[in-house]
Parts: sequence; structure tokens; C-alpha cells
Amino acid sequence: MKRRFPTALVFVVVAVVFAFVSLLACGAAERPDGGQGLLPVGAPAPDVFAADQHGAIQRLSDQRGRAVVVYFYPKDGTPGCTEEACAFRDAWDRFKQANVQVFGVSADTRESHEAFATEHRLPFPILVDTDHTWANAFGVPLRLGTMARVTFLIDPDGKVAKVYPDVDPGVHADDVLKDAAQLTGAALPVAPAAPGSAAPAETDPAAPGGAGAPGGAGAAPGGAGAAPAGAAAPGSATPVATGTMLPPAAPAAPPAKR
Repeated sequence: MKRRFPTALVFVVVAVVFAFVSLLACGAAERPDGGQGLLPVGAPAPDVFAADQHGAIQRLSDQRGRAVVVYFYPKDGTPGCTEEACAFRDAWDRFKQANVQVFGVSADTRESHEAFATEHRLPFPILVDTDHTWANAFGVPLRLGTMARVTFLIDPDGKVAKVYPDVDPGVHADDVLKDAAQLTGAALPVAPAAPGSAAPAETDPAAPGGAGAPGGAGAAPGGAGAAPAGAAAPGSATPVATGTMLPPAAPAAPPAKR
């Protein structure tokens, strides 16, 4: 004889599963200003403040006159969040040259932020948003208490200039820097070359002062192993530089007298 589950129990299980899926879903968040979803382009940035990893209070409205990047991330120390933070760290000097402030925001504690910033040498403020004030003001969705990965670019007048809902943590900082530099009117700072990555400039042997030119490093007239003037290296044709005047041909011998 087959056993049947009570109908009420089936409905309870379905309701629990639906509620759990709803918590995981990235639905549109309701903002304090009455809107829903992410704060749109053109909207005034909210006047919010929070403590950073050092305990200093950072207020968004104090940054008027410069572009501001506010990037929300899920959690300190996770692979994607670490990659994103280090990308902003590596571009930090260029952000400063372009007059752009960067704020990272997550729901982690100040102690967690401090350890995260110290471990990875983060030079910019990462803000404590344990009560989700910043996330709610910007309409950033929450998943089981952690924030979705989304970035806002705010112009010098305090309005949202661009929203980045889906980002690649590894290259996101460079993409935002390009857009931010346009807002401030600054020339896009060039990333410094890695030590030892620049190839040495090639020296033209025919150029004045070059390795093979008279007076050059490799000229050494009469030095050991030097070929006589005008002689070609064995097995090679004599090179003739473009524009070089060749010596006049020797005069023909007079006809023999009979």
C-alpha cells in the first residue's frame, strides 16, 4: 500500500522553497526616495555618509567638484572582490591625477575592512555599510545580507553619470577611469610601464653616432678584427646606404702606341 503525503505538508514545502528562491533572487530594491531598482543616470546622488576602514567619516556631498566612483561589492576577501579592489589600487595614482575619488562599499564590519585594506595595501576608503544605508539609497540589491556587485560614477555636480550593473572585476577599474576622466576634463593618465618591460630602442648602424657609424660605439677604426675600409664581410654584399655618393670611377687607361 502506497503512502501519501498530506496535501498541507506539500504546500508548506513549496512555500518554503519559493521563499528561499525569492531571497536569492536579485529583485528590484525599493529606495528611500520612493523609486525602485538602481539609482538611474541623471538622479542626484544621495547625501549619505559612513565610516571607512580607519574610522574616519566619509560624506558623499563633501566630494563636490570632483568625480566620484562608488563601487559596491559582496564581501571582503573573496576572489572577485579582491581582484576588483586590487585593480582600483593599481590604478589609484591615475584616478588621483584625473581628480577622481574612489569609495568601496560593503556590509562588512570596520575590522574586516581594516584587515582587508591592510593585507592588500588599499589606499582608498572602503566604507562600512552594515545597516545597508548606502545600498538602499542607491537601490543596490541584497542577497542574504550581501550586496550585488554594481558601480556608480557620479559627476562633479553630484549627479549619477553612469551605472555599471555587470562588471568584470579585473578590467572594471580601467573602464571606469576612462569615463571619469571625461567628466573632469582631465587627460587620461597613462599606466606606468612595468619595470624591465620596455624594449631598448634599436640603433640604426647608418645613423650618426650609431654603433656602425664613424665615431660610433662600434666604429673603433683600426681596432682588433676590423675589416679594411671598403671591404665587405665574408659572404655578404657591400651595403650602400641610400643617398650615399659613390667615388668616381677610375679613368680608362690610354691606348697603347703602335
